Amino acid sequence: MDFPFIKEALTQLFSKPSTVQYPFEPAPAKPNYRGRIIFHPDKCINCNMCERVCAGQAISHVSEPCEEGERITRSFYLGSCTFCSHCASFCTHGAIELSDDYHMVADYYHAATFEEGEQALIVSGTMIKKPPVKKPAPAAAAAPAAKPAEKAEKPAAKEATAAAPVPRAEEAPAAAPKPRAKKADKTADAEAKAEDAVVTEEAPKKKTTRKKKDEAPAEAAKPEEAAPAPAAAPQPRDDGKPVQDPSKCVYCTLCARNCPAGALTVDRKEKTWTLDEDLCVACGTCQGACPKDAIIM
Repeated sequence: MDFPFIKEALTQLFSKPSTVQYPFEPAPAKPNYRGRIIFHPDKCINCNMCERVCAGQAISHVSEPCEEGERITRSFYLGSCTFCSHCASFCTHGAIELSDDYHMVADYYHAATFEEGEQALIVSGTMIKKPPVKKPAPAAAAAPAAKPAEKAEKPAAKEATAAAPVPRAEEAPAAAPKPRAKKADKTADAEAKAEDAVVTEEAPKKKTTRKKKDEAPAEAAKPEEAAPAPAAAPQPRDDGKPVQDPSKCVYCTLCARNCPAGALTVDRKEKTWTLDEDLCVACGTCQGACPKDAIIM
């Protein structure tokens, strides 16, 4: 009696097994394997971009009001997920990633209900969305506007001072001549007349010179028309929300079309760019979609 398999059986008896004793010895996944989703709710900014790009519509969220603001629970149903990793690729804050875990089996047999058996196929996380804090308007906003008026008053005061007559020693009335002796009356009268003539001729010249000196600073002090100062470059905000740079923006509306929250409104005709701060979630999608780098965050 011939047993051809006896030789093969004896050979395999002393060789290593060709299979793996799963699940007692689970085998590692291959490199770049896309397995169970890992969700980090502390990094999520609730931009809803993952829901928009999900091909299997496996992502959903539920919002509930709370004392701190809004409680948002986001769920990933692995039974509908195609593991394409689009949600992880579009998440700008790294709140979604795919692991190498392939152990995804729903235990309907031991579960009391169908929903309880599917818990192994649901990944969820809860986050708290606080209401946006609006910055108060600066109280001294009108103060810079009053400075040019103050500067304009200073030259007027200088002109008034220059126009006012300044008492001078030359204009003071001559002192009464002291009585002189009879012998020197003729000599004294001649000298007095000569002095009066000199004072009369020099006084107008000095007055004219003095006025010119006073008027010169007044004319120099007149404020010249200042050239318009260049617009300051926009600075990023403290809350991380986008800021537009009008010098670079071409109003192509790409930022508004790619905004997942619908917080941007762009009018190409009127050249306006408007941000709704209550809807903006600071996801950075508009900055990545802008071809001119006109959005700063």
